[in-house]
Amino acid sequence: MGSTFFRQLRGGSRVGVGLCLGAALLSGGCQGSLPASIKAPESIQVAIATGAGSDQVVRAGLKKLADQLATEYMRVHPGASLHVRFFGEGDLVESVRSRASLGAGPDLIISRTPLVVQLKREGLVGESALSPAELDPLRLQFLSRFRQGNAFLALPFLLQPSLACYNRARVPQPPTKLEQIITLAADGLRVGLPLQADELLWTASAFNADRPLLRLFRAQERTPTRFSDLEADDVSHWLRWLYRANIQPTLQFVDTSDELVQRLETKQLDWISCNANAIPRLRRSLGSKLGVSVLPGGADGTPARPMPRLLLISFGRDSTPSQRRLAESFALFMLNDISQNSLMQRAFGNMPMNRNVIVPVKDSPVLAAMEASLDSSTVPTLKEGVVLRQRTEELRQLLKQNVYGEEAPERVMESLQAMVGATSQAHRPGQGSIAPLTPTPSPAAPSAAPSASLKP
Repeated sequence: MGSTFFRQLRGGSRVGVGLCLGAALLSGGCQGSLPASIKAPESIQVAIATGAGSDQVVRAGLKKLADQLATEYMRVHPGASLHVRFFGEGDLVESVRSRASLGAGPDLIISRTPLVVQLKREGLVGESALSPAELDPLRLQFLSRFRQGNAFLALPFLLQPSLACYNRARVPQPPTKLEQIITLAADGLRVGLPLQADELLWTASAFNADRPLLRLFRAQERTPTRFSDLEADDVSHWLRWLYRANIQPTLQFVDTSDELVQRLETKQLDWISCNANAIPRLRRSLGSKLGVSVLPGGADGTPARPMPRLLLISFGRDSTPSQRRLAESFALFMLNDISQNSLMQRAFGNMPMNRNVIVPVKDSPVLAAMEASLDSSTVPTLKEGVVLRQRTEELRQLLKQNVYGEEAPERVMESLQAMVGATSQAHRPGQGSIAPLTPTPSPAAPSAAPSASLKP
C-alpha cells in the first residue's frame, strides 16, 4: 500500500549543521543527539497520506520531501530511526486500523483534517503532550482550533490556500466580485465550480450566508435551532444565485475539485476555483498562460472567506513514552523555521504554519495571492470537522437539487433549516453527541490582491 523509506544515518554534514543551528534557536542547543529523556537507539513509525487525485508528480514530490526531512532529522539526531511509509488517502485509515489492532500503530501521522477526524473518532490517535511553552516560539497559525483543555488534538503542519486559477489567454482580467463570474459566463467564457460543500462555501460568503451555514458544523449546546429571518434571507439569496449561475450554459458545476483542474489543464474550462497544491500541475500544462488570483468576494468589496486545506500532525495511540517523545521531537523539527521555509520553497502550493517564516510576497504575486487568501480564510475546529464530514454527502445532494432545479431554493432552504435544528438538538445536554471526538472505552484581509501569471 505504500513504499517504505528507512534511513539510519550517523555523523554530521553541512546540511545537518545548518539544521542543528536552526534547532538550537528553538531548543537552546543542539548536540547531534536525542533529547535526554529518550534512550538511544529509538525507532518510530511515521505514516503520511500523500493526498487524493491523479497528479502522481505532486504526490511523488511530497514523498521525496518527507523522506528528506526524515533524513535530515536523523543527521541531527543519529540515535533515531524513522520508518516512513506513504499511503493514498483512501488507504491510510485502514492501514492504521489494521496495525493498531496488533498494538503496532504508527507513532506519528501526517494527513488532511478529514482523516484526522476519522482516526480520532475511532480512538486511533491521541493528544499531543507538547506544552504551550514548547509550541509558542513557533507561532503556529490556527493552533487554537485544535486545542482541547490543556492538550492539542493535532498540530497544524502545512496550509494549502483556496484560490482562483484561470487561462490568461481567455481571461485577461480575473473577476474580483462574485457577480462577475456570471458576467464572464454570459460573455462565453467557460467557468467551473465544485459541488463539494467545503469547496463551494466561499461563494456563500459574498451574501454573508457562510456564517449561518457554518452552524451546521458546530457542536455547541446553545446553538439556535433555526436561522434568524435575516440569516434565512442571506442563505436564500445564495441558493438563488447558485441556481441562476447554472442557467448559464458555459458555467459548469462538477462533483470534485480534481475534475475542475483536469478540465482547466485540457482547456475545457477557462476559470475555476482551485486549491494551491494544483498550481505546479497546472503550470506544466498551461505555462505562462496560467493566472492565479484570490477568489472573488462580495459586491461591497469584502473578500471571500474560503476553507483552505490543512495538513495536520497527529500521534498514534500505541507508542511507548520514549517513542511518543521522539515523535513529538520530530514534529517540532518539521515545524521549526528552517524546515517550514524549506517545505514552502520545495513544495510550491503549501504555505507554512510557522509564522516566523517570511513569505516573500513582494517577489511573487502568486504567493501574495495565497497569503491574502489565508488572511480571510475560515478554518473549522476538529469538532466542526466531524460534523462537516458527516454532512458532506447530504449537503452535496441538496446543492445538486438546488443547482439543477430539482427543488426550488425555498424547499432547499427548509431542508437546511431542518439540518440546523437536528444539529442543535443532537448537542443539547442529555442528547448525546452527533460524533464524539472522545471515543467510548474499548483579522480583516485586503479586499483585493494581485493576480499573477506563472512562468515556467
